[in-house]
Amino acid sequence: MGEKSSSGGTRRMLVAGALGVLGAVTALAASVPAGAAAGTLGAAAAQSGRYFGTAIAAGHLNDSTYVATWDREFNSVTAENEMKWG
Repeated sequence: MGEKSSSGGTRRMLVAGALGVLGAVTALAASVPAGAAAGTLGAAAAQSGRYFGTAIAAGHLNDSTYVATWDREFNSVTAENEMKWG
């Protein structure tokens, strides 16, 4: 029984982390000016009022290269497998 609550706590932490990243990326995307040159995929989509997104795996939240790519290229993210029913 102790294992079940431990994995449930870990899952909640992963989901909370993924949602935190989602909020940060969304806030960054909102700050892109409409007239900015489309230097990234997210910026190109934003120029036409669209989102360009990806699914985020919580296991990669500590990988700086992975996170830098999200920040640069995408203006919408969603949790990958962490939001699926068990």
